[in-house]
Amino acid sequence: MKKTTLLLLFVGAFFSTHAQTTKEEIFSDIKTTGGVYYAYPTPSGKQTPAPSGYESFYISHYGRHGSRWLINEKDFSGVMHILEKAADHNALTPQGQSALERLKKIWIQAEGHNGDLTELGALQHRQISQRMFKNNPKVFEKNAVVTAKSTVVPRCIISMANFANELVANNPKLQINMESSDKYMKYLNHHTKESIDFRSADNFWQEEKRKFRAENMKSERFIKNLFNNDDYIYKNVNPEKVIEAFYWIASDMQNLETDISFYDLFTKDELFNIYQSVNYQTYVNDGPSPLSKGLVKNNSIPLVKNMLDEAEDYIQNNKNGASLRFGHDGNITPLLALLNIEGMNKEETNPREVYKVWNTFQAAPMAANLQLIFYKNKKKDILVKFLHNENEVHIPIQTDTFPYYKWADVKTYLESIVGSH
Repeated sequence: MKKTTLLLLFVGAFFSTHAQTTKEEIFSDIKTTGGVYYAYPTPSGKQTPAPSGYESFYISHYGRHGSRWLINEKDFSGVMHILEKAADHNALTPQGQSALERLKKIWIQAEGHNGDLTELGALQHRQISQRMFKNNPKVFEKNAVVTAKSTVVPRCIISMANFANELVANNPKLQINMESSDKYMKYLNHHTKESIDFRSADNFWQEEKRKFRAENMKSERFIKNLFNNDDYIYKNVNPEKVIEAFYWIASDMQNLETDISFYDLFTKDELFNIYQSVNYQTYVNDGPSPLSKGLVKNNSIPLVKNMLDEAEDYIQNNKNGASLRFGHDGNITPLLALLNIEGMNKEETNPREVYKVWNTFQAAPMAANLQLIFYKNKKKDILVKFLHNENEVHIPIQTDTFPYYKWADVKTYLESIVGSH
């Protein structure tokens, strides 16, 4: 039996035991319904000590930018103006008036911040960096060679700067080469024409998505809680547009250092239903959905090739240090799927079942990251472990020393993924 076949059998055996996510689990932390707006959760797992005689010497990393504002300031001002107009016509309930006052307070901060990194987003990267340094001091000592590369988007560049500056704060002698350039976009943010076409509005899967979205945008209770005049609603308010706008605003509040919340406007079921719709779209657009037949996952192939090349450079030239890379949720999500990171490559075609097997808030919250930590002993035997959001995770390779895998096996596995492309 071929090695690849054995790997696939192991994938099925392992991942079939991975627990499903329940509605009750999501309700236990309603902020998870924010999906890509879920603020980075502090890692809960403990780090397993390396086998005797092994020390870390290299880290290969890919991180999403930290917490950010909504992409467009109109996401705030658009619904604010709808409520202001209703207020002028005495068409707001007390709850609607309260929502409008909160929007006005947030708008003072939000205006002009189109997709910008928030203070919390910067803090997330400093804290991840701090933990990386603390857990792997040998990686960053003496003649460490650390490179940091970012997409050309400002929130990624500033995330990179906060991450790198924290490393230097821990070791002032450390030299870090930081770059943001179109030159690196071909692997930091790669999207083939075929994968872009797959996401187009007229593609075969979009009609089912539209219907699924429509049945989950139940807005009647929500709208009547804000507006007091049915005739005014009929003539002036797009209910679906308003509830969705408030969903995104409510979700983004966790990424700001503010006490303002909009969750009281929703029932948990309303948030869950909208999240299901949004999660399904992310799953198909960026994740392991079988509908894309691998097109989306394969966007990460150039990134995996870069990770292989840089790892070999550090190993062959006996260097210590790190390769830090900064991008977006649309990059780390397919990477996790392509590499079969624990729980991140589940396939499901029924939109109503997707949240049970795959969730955006688990795959790619703000500041999501994948770290490959390399270890060696005096015999130059090399092990590697995988951290997803700083928690130790399985990959579909046999090992007697989880979370540590033999690099030779991992290298063969990664080369088998990218080898045919």
